[in-house]
Amino acid sequence: MAIAAPALHPHRFSRAEYYAIADSLDARLRYELLDGTIYAMSPANPPHAAVVSFFANRLSAFYPTRYLIRVQDTLEIEPEGSPQPDIAVLHFRPDYYAKAHPNGGHAALVIEVGDSERNPREKMRAYMRDGRIPNAWRIDIPNRCVELWEPSNAEDPIAVLRGADEFGFEGVTFTINDTFAILGQ
Repeated sequence: MAIAAPALHPHRFSRAEYYAIADSLDARLRYELLDGTIYAMSPANPPHAAVVSFFANRLSAFYPTRYLIRVQDTLEIEPEGSPQPDIAVLHFRPDYYAKAHPNGGHAALVIEVGDSERNPREKMRAYMRDGRIPNAWRIDIPNRCVELWEPSNAEDPIAVLRGADEFGFEGVTFTINDTFAILGQ
């Protein structure tokens, strides 16, 4: 008589469990939690870092007591997510979120720069499922395009921009061509 082995199911981590074990993970790597799964993040290559710096620099023009620009820091999203978006434009708080990580309700805009992700839209869908982040952009380096996301459609971008198309936030505008000009041909 054969004995069936118990079915193995991956463990879905809660945010509290993730924070509790974070110090035991390989300190040479960066991690994030998405929908209960812990992912090791790949190091940023020079084009990725350049695009992140480009947006952080341009968006720093905001009135400093209205928005806070955070780069690759934790943003708690529901359910059970603690990703580190490349850029989060947060509503300003005098304590700079010292008592707790900001959550999706604190974000006015989230930007992800993609070059070699495991599933390029997985994080964007997680941000939109949270339902509190009003705007998100995915900067797609290999395809030289920008995806605009809103919570009205959590599965797909509401627009994919290319070439001379313009996009912006709070009066700071960009074109696709200008965005990728920093990378050369």
